[in-house]
Amino acid sequence: MKKIIMAVFALCLISSVQATEVAVVDFRSALLQSNIGQDAAKEPKQKVAAMDARLKKEQEDLEASAKDLKRDELTLSEEEFKARRQQLADNQNKVRSLAANMQRQAKELEQQLIQSLTPKGEAALKSLIEERKLDLVLNRQLSLYANADADITDELVKRINKDN
Repeated sequence: MKKIIMAVFALCLISSVQATEVAVVDFRSALLQSNIGQDAAKEPKQKVAAMDARLKKEQEDLEASAKDLKRDELTLSEEEFKARRQQLADNQNKVRSLAANMQRQAKELEQQLIQSLTPKGEAALKSLIEERKLDLVLNRQLSLYANADADITDELVKRINKDN
């Protein structure tokens, strides 16, 4: 009975010793660093820059209104001061809402960009996996430690560039 248990244990140990080829990749970063990613990101970057410029202008206008209100505080009637303070508060809420909306739009633009590039990135990753005979590929952000040789992000960028 001992020999059978030892044989089963040895068999389990031998089967678990098989070499496993593991790599890590930052897929999002590879897509955005590739030539097609850089080209595709130009328009969204311009849109985000335009939204950012608009937001900065709104914030500057808001600051100017706040300074004007503070300067005119002593010369305004109490009702007019309250009305302008309420208008300033409304404008602050609009700017906050505008900022949140712009952040949402920027995130959506990035997600659309990633989704449009994903099929080409996946094809390049599959060919890289087959070429290197990898058993497991993990997202780099999920790994606690990975040897530099295990990171295939740069190779993936080169493969995406080569395939396009």
